[in-house]
Formats: sequence, structure tokens, C-alpha cells
Amino acid sequence: MIRSLSSTAFSGVRSAFAQQQTRSILSARLFKTKEESSDATPKAKRNIVSTAPEGTVLKGINYMKDGKDPVALADDAYPEWLWDINDPEIRKARIADPMDKKHHKEARRQAIKGENFIRDRKT
Repeated sequence: MIRSLSSTAFSGVRSAFAQQQTRSILSARLFKTKEESSDATPKAKRNIVSTAPEGTVLKGINYMKDGKDPVALADDAYPEWLWDINDPEIRKARIADPMDKKHHKEARRQAIKGENFIRDRKT
């Protein structure tokens, strides 16, 4: 009885410690200011122009049966992150950041490729 009680108490302490670590990591990640971010250098505003001018009907994007094709909006009507999706520098920075999901996804992809390469060499 004493042994089971002590192991239960220890698991409770371990669980509380893990929760505290998780909270500190998440709060550091979620509440990081722009000055604290990995790219602390002020970047110039990108002068990216979309390929579809404002008012262009975007044919083939509608997937609803009774829906209409959407109309392109002005570039400033879209969120800033949209223009960063295909930027290779930002992608490399995200992959290098171990707190980012992209980092772990790329690491898994590379591990699978390596395992497949070794497996294929054996046969």
C-alpha cells in the first residue's frame, strides 16, 4: 500500500511538472512579440502584385453546384500571410525553427526517405 501510494504521488508530481513545462513552452510560443521573433530584423514591405487584377472573374475555382465563380479583390484586401506562402526564405526559416510544425514535418519526411533508401538498397 505504501509503495502504490508513493508511486501515485510521484506520477502526480511528474504530471504537474510536465504540464508546467508545456504551459511555459506554449505561452512563450503564443505570446512572442515581433521583436522577439526569429526574424527580428525589420523586413521591407513586399511589393508583390497578384496575377489577377481586381474585378477579374476567377473561373474554375468554384466547387459548389449552384455557386458562382469568385471575383478577385484588391491586393490589400487579402491578409499579409497570404503573400508569404510561396516565399522560399520564409519556408527555410520555418523549417529551421524547432518550435514550428513545419520543422518536425520535414524531419519526418527526411527520415522516411532515408529509411526507404536503405531498404531499397538491401533488395
